[in-house]
Amino acid sequence: MIRKFAFLSVPVALALVGCISSGETIQVEHFTLGGAAPPAQNASATNQRGTHILRIAEIDAPNWLDSTNLYYRLEYRNGAKISAYSRSDWVAPPPALLANVLQATLAAGAGQWKAILGPNDVARADLTLQVKLNDFEQQFMSAQQSIGLLDATATLFDANGIVAQRQFHIEKPAPSADAAGGVKALSEASQAFAGNIRQWLADFAPSAHNG
Repeated sequence: MIRKFAFLSVPVALALVGCISSGETIQVEHFTLGGAAPPAQNASATNQRGTHILRIAEIDAPNWLDSTNLYYRLEYRNGAKISAYSRSDWVAPPPALLANVLQATLAAGAGQWKAILGPNDVARADLTLQVKLNDFEQQFMSAQQSIGLLDATATLFDANGIVAQRQFHIEKPAPSADAAGGVKALSEASQAFAGNIRQWLADFAPSAHNG
């Protein structure tokens, strides 16, 4: 399980030099995701805020995603095998990167919430959002065609238990058949996921207008 809630910057590839056992040096690119999803088209211009406080719990994920590996899968060759790029990776595990995008998107949610809390905040929350990241990889349908795939389950809790739950499966085309293309596609998938979560949660955040 991931125990990180990262706040990272806009898409960037930082080139660092690493050494392998043979003494040969290789250049490794480190990637992160983009920021918040674009504002919703029907976002309210008012400064009034909602009446509920939302806590975003730590994002859960399987053990294989608890690393900085940038994964890809060759579906056209062996769909059961997952591999990691040797000269490209993430600056932090994907759940931590996705938490940053989700936090930024919901915080910019046009006043839907009275406050957005992180997992370590001690203030009382009316609702808690728990995300389980099931899959986060680049999938190749052919040598030249690939997508960024994000699959996640979102569960909303209150003091009495589960309020709602929804599965999200998002695919975005990669602009190039390499690590940079996979990062671009996964960044767009992450922003789409965060935007969908914001829209899904709107029904559970009574606004000040209705209070």
